Amino acid sequence: MYGLKQAPRAWYSKIESYFAQEKFQKCPHEHTLFIKEYGNKNVLIVSLYADDLIFTGSNEVMFEEFKTSMKRKFSMTDLGKMRYFLGVEVKQFNEGIFICQQKYAKELLLRFKMDQCNKVCSPMVPGNKLIRDENGKLVDATNYRQMTGCLMYLLATRPDLTFSVCLVARYMERPIEIHLTAIKRIMRYLKGTMELGIWYRRNEKLTLVGRSDSDYAGDLDDRKSTSGYVYMLGSSAISWSSKKQNL
Repeated sequence: MYGLKQAPRAWYSKIESYFAQEKFQKCPHEHTLFIKEYGNKNVLIVSLYADDLIFTGSNEVMFEEFKTSMKRKFSMTDLGKMRYFLGVEVKQFNEGIFICQQKYAKELLLRFKMDQCNKVCSPMVPGNKLIRDENGKLVDATNYRQMTGCLMYLLATRPDLTFSVCLVARYMERPIEIHLTAIKRIMRYLKGTMELGIWYRRNEKLTLVGRSDSDYAGDLDDRKSTSGYVYMLGSSAISWSSKKQNL
């Protein structure tokens, strides 16, 4: 029954059995992603989030067959083309698909009273380094962690924020004024770039290219380096990261 602690597991078992019967293959690396391949090289991809499903593929006839099959098995509502999902806005055009988090960004700035802040042209002061200063003035750690967590959710569509947000996240245990100033600068940059996102162009030659880089002993506290990478499919980013090295 809905609301019981066993409900999510029971629902997943039920929907997983359905996909198996319909000859879908579960992705070995992402257990909520199911793929069905057809003999004519068409493919149907279904992503599951709790009891919400989004799907795409190479043939609209498959879409209708899938929806008909789902309605026979489950009580469901067809909401049409995806426009908003888990805080991500999806705008579909004939030329391609654009994803962004403009609405979420506005709500974030309003929540932390940064909606009237002055804009800046970069998320960090060029060359600025942060440190763990034991003599620095402490700030509200709970508020700092909330700000950092909210910014990290923006990284789903904002590769340009990845390095700066991951940098300020290193100081959540004991944030001081210089760390708070850095995180507020990120929000000031966000104020002027809320409309930015990722554009996935249709009919583009889809060549997969990966790029990586790192600094050298850039962390002033432990002299560890920071590595970053981005994978591009065509001209659009599909995966990216910035992380301090373990060694």
